[in-house]
Amino acid sequence: MRKFTAFLARFFLGLIAFALSLVFLVFVGEKIFYSYFFSQAQVEFAIPGLWTGFVPQGFDKVDESYIVSGYDKSDAPSSVYVMKDGENTRVDLYNADGSAYLSHAGGVTHFGDYMYVAYNTGEEITYCDMFLLSDVFDGDGKATKCDSIPLPNQISYCSVYGNKLYAGAFYREGSQYLTPESHQLKTPSGDQNTALMMVYTLDETTGKPVSDKPDLVYSTLSNVQGMCITESGRIVLSTSWSIYPSELFVYDLTKASEGEWDYNGEKIPLIYLDGACLDESVVCPPMTEELVYENGRVIIMCESACTKYWFGKITSGNFAYSIPLA
Repeated sequence: MRKFTAFLARFFLGLIAFALSLVFLVFVGEKIFYSYFFSQAQVEFAIPGLWTGFVPQGFDKVDESYIVSGYDKSDAPSSVYVMKDGENTRVDLYNADGSAYLSHAGGVTHFGDYMYVAYNTGEEITYCDMFLLSDVFDGDGKATKCDSIPLPNQISYCSVYGNKLYAGAFYREGSQYLTPESHQLKTPSGDQNTALMMVYTLDETTGKPVSDKPDLVYSTLSNVQGMCITESGRIVLSTSWSIYPSELFVYDLTKASEGEWDYNGEKIPLIYLDGACLDESVVCPPMTEELVYENGRVIIMCESACTKYWFGKITSGNFAYSIPLA
């Protein structure tokens, strides 16, 4: 019996040693594989909600607070975390009738009095749902949808710059995430783009677009999860899918080809984001989501360490990192 007990002890100690060695190899291997990224990157903060069912998606900055949106892997309401001065406050989202708001919450942004959350129904028309910022920040842990903006593309991410709402779609070949053929465009340089990002002017009083039709349309590549604009006016797209490496694509609009896109019989100005205007790209760890540009750096949200996926807990996924991009 003593020999069997000793065998079990050695066996379990061996398993623990193996597991620790595997974790160490994965952690070190990530740093080697993404060596360029980590040579540029710095930790900004720990991502909130990772030990709950929260799956981080959208990312925004409102004054001195960061907001992270996401869905819950169970049937709990989608939510946002408000981050300020090292404290995180979870705010669950609800519909006007009091029912749980069950959006993928792939994008979050703000303008004036409102917070916007991307709501993709899987149908042709999707929405930017509106919540009062005062309701988000009042400290009671919940906020109620007050209005919606219908949009004619499968919105997955959204950002506001000035009074312009940028609302873009995610496309993945062979998946459920597809876009209409009219949104899949061959660019003048020969690239095959697969989705659109539409730009609308917002009314300062209502927070809604001043027109149903977009002012401008960008043609984008596949797998786009978020965007930001740098201080020099370059557009950065965050692309990712599953456990494959993510990539940031940085475009110089002064080199971009232009055209027109047909919207219900009207011609809308179109800009192609493709290889012709690609300034640089940066390979990143898996599952990057939305971006925030601040002080010359792009801060990257990531979902890999949530309890839906787990693997990010032993790599870099617990933290939001930033890299310098002017």
